[in-house]
Amino acid sequence: MIRNCTRFFLLFAFIALSFTRSHAQGKIAYVDMQQLVFSMPETKQAYDSLKLFERELARDGETLMKELQVKIAAFQKEEATLKPDMRDIKVQELQTAQNSLEQYRARAEQQLAAREQAMTAPIVAKGKKAVADLAAEKGYVCVLDSSKDIIVTATCDDILAQAKQQLGIK
Repeated sequence: MIRNCTRFFLLFAFIALSFTRSHAQGKIAYVDMQQLVFSMPETKQAYDSLKLFERELARDGETLMKELQVKIAAFQKEEATLKPDMRDIKVQELQTAQNSLEQYRARAEQQLAAREQAMTAPIVAKGKKAVADLAAEKGYVCVLDSSKDIIVTATCDDILAQAKQQLGIK
């Protein structure tokens, strides 16, 4: 009797384990997140705004560059008539102006990168949320980002069109 119960229990455990194991392998999908994000209207608006900001920074940089060029031209005109001490002072002024220009360029690049990050982060988050919601709705256990050099097999579903539809993108 105990032997029959043990066999029954083992058979039941085997069937239950097989059933659980076959259902544990869920569906896998992929989406090109880069394409999804770039197709969102918010992305175009963000990059248009960034272009304007970049132009403003470039315009200010050009102003600094023109001022430096004027100083260099003035120095070159009077260099022959300057005393050594005065020439050294003028050279230091030019070096200071050159350093200021380089510092401005570095700060401008940092400001542009920071603004880009601040503007695109919510857009990327919105795209990720749409994909996560779609994955939950369709029963996907994993969604891979195909824009990140991954191997996509034929058994994966491409959900880019569905994600665009969920975001209202045509």
